[in-house]
Amino acid sequence: MKRTPFSGVDPGVYVKAIPLLVRNPSIIVVPLLMGVVAILIGLVLAPTGGGLVGYASSGIAGLIVVLLELFGVGTACIIADDAWRRGRASFDNGWTEARRRAGDILFTALGITFIFGIISYAGMLLSFLVVLLMAVAFLFLIWAIPAVAVGGLGGGEAIQVSIDRVRANPVSAALTAVVVALVTFGASAGAAILTGYVAPYTGGGLVNGLIGALVQAIADGYIALIITKTYTDASFTRRW
Repeated sequence: MKRTPFSGVDPGVYVKAIPLLVRNPSIIVVPLLMGVVAILIGLVLAPTGGGLVGYASSGIAGLIVVLLELFGVGTACIIADDAWRRGRASFDNGWTEARRRAGDILFTALGITFIFGIISYAGMLLSFLVVLLMAVAFLFLIWAIPAVAVGGLGGGEAIQVSIDRVRANPVSAALTAVVVALVTFGASAGAAILTGYVAPYTGGGLVNGLIGALVQAIADGYIALIITKTYTDASFTRRW
């Protein structure tokens, strides 16, 4: 049967991922842990003043936080793949595999961060194109983390493989990217609403950060499930 751009598109994945996440809460453990660590790093490295030192501290903290978040998503992808295959995922096995692949995951995360950094820098010269460039990069990198986490690829290969898979499966990739974007923005809005509601009772600060980390971890768990399943469907339902 001839493959079309719509081949492999399964909207049911986005619905099935919800009960699968409920049955496998271990998927959100590492993203939550990375979120908590990111909060602590922000407290330690937050600039206390202006100038070059403050700017450098802020930049380093931001880079570390992004790498931690992407590592959390990569670990969640490994556990999510197990959940899709067996129905019940083993956190111990997933964490062991994540530690084994940590270098490759972080290398890919650094590559993704570098690409978006270049686009942000280019935006100072081509401000009217930066949103479009960001959207295009987001689309073509949507499967980079699952490619390195569950695809058995080296960190240097995952970005190129993601681009290749997106070119071969544009509809599935675009649908996945849209859902990921909606979930990400929805998590940010939901966290803001929750923290605004509890702030009068908690005083904000660290508690608000922990609430935000929990909401984001749940979102990351769902995102990991859908990007892992759509990536494996795009990769292993045809010969490459």
